Amino acid sequence: MKKVIKAATALLLMTAFFISCGGRGPVGPEGPPGPAGPEILPTSFEFNATLTSGNGFEFYKDIPGSIEVLDQDIVLAFVLEGFDGDYEVWRQLPITEFNSRGTVLFDFDFTAIDVRIFLDANYNLSASDGYQDVLIRAVHIPADFVAKMKPDAFENIQSVDELEQFLGMEIERL
Repeated sequence: MKKVIKAATALLLMTAFFISCGGRGPVGPEGPPGPAGPEILPTSFEFNATLTSGNGFEFYKDIPGSIEVLDQDIVLAFVLEGFDGDYEVWRQLPITEFNSRGTVLFDFDFTAIDVRIFLDANYNLSASDGYQDVLIRAVHIPADFVAKMKPDAFENIQSVDELEQFLGMEIERL
């Protein structure tokens, strides 16, 4: 009797296995498209930087927590040079200045968490080379925008207004 039960169980299991391996049923219609992902727009933030011998002619500013900078993203920095009537005049860093002692570079770099503004020169900087409370505007440009542009696209952009015109949109200011 045990042999009959074992044989019947084995036959039942093999039948269930072969039935479950049958062909697939008909494919249903394609579902509706999902919602579009969020579009991350260029964003800017402003801060005052002081570059003196006391801080080694460099100033660090944390990027606001509401801005997520990825490895592929770009951050540009501009310095307020003055006003033309009612309009602000911004100039993109780096800026090279020549004086009687040599050449000074007013430059910046960035990481995912901060922006560094600094002076570099081909001579020893002194107190007279420093800057107090220079207004800087940093602009974060997400990789989605960067990927659509030519590699040298930003070389000729000298102001925030030119950057907005180039991108075809207003940059959100925090």
